[in-house]
Amino acid sequence: GPAVRTSMSCIGHARCEQSCYDTARAHREIVNTFLDDMHRPALPYKFKFKFSGCPNDCMNSVQRADMAVIGMWRDDMKVNQEEVKVFVNSRGRQYVIDNVISRCPTRCISLNNDDTLAVDNRNCVRCMHCINVMTKALKPGKDRGVTVLIGGKRTLKIGDLFGTVVVPFMKLDSEEDIEKLREIAQNTIDFFAENALEHERTGEMIDRIGLVNFLEGIGIDVDP
Repeated sequence: GPAVRTSMSCIGHARCEQSCYDTARAHREIVNTFLDDMHRPALPYKFKFKFSGCPNDCMNSVQRADMAVIGMWRDDMKVNQEEVKVFVNSRGRQYVIDNVISRCPTRCISLNNDDTLAVDNRNCVRCMHCINVMTKALKPGKDRGVTVLIGGKRTLKIGDLFGTVVVPFMKLDSEEDIEKLREIAQNTIDFFAENALEHERTGEMIDRIGLVNFLEGIGIDVDP
């Protein structure tokens, strides 16, 4: 019904070495906060949360969740050059060029003559492909947190929508950080409840009223 739906999160810190934040904790905190909205439907239409530990987004949150919380890092990717050399020696330079270097969407990674990797971190878009292929050699950076996207959904009134980034990066380590996430979620649901039309998802409401008006409504400054 038109309620906050039971959320989903990936395995995160419990098992996954790529996880950038504690998905289970964030999931539990949000579910506990909005328990009343799950049991007593009072919204224009359904609202979904999803929590993915890293940009692989194993929960499909960008495409499916009204509010997606995705693990992210903002410093440089960690590169173990010795493991890079082992990988290149075992697979061959051509394999690495075909399956890692040439598949980087922003061409920010290159293979040096001595079989080490050079990474232009300013242009890295966190697609995770190179990390997934060279798991021992490459890892997310140390300065980890989350990116918050709002408005993803499947087909309803105006077709499929991806989530829109509203918070490019925030830490999610302390109780204060969790409280900030909870506040964003509460403001979003309150604004959605007051301004959405009947049977309209959050993404469609944003499309109708404009992103600037939505961000103003939930109290978030535009952060280029």
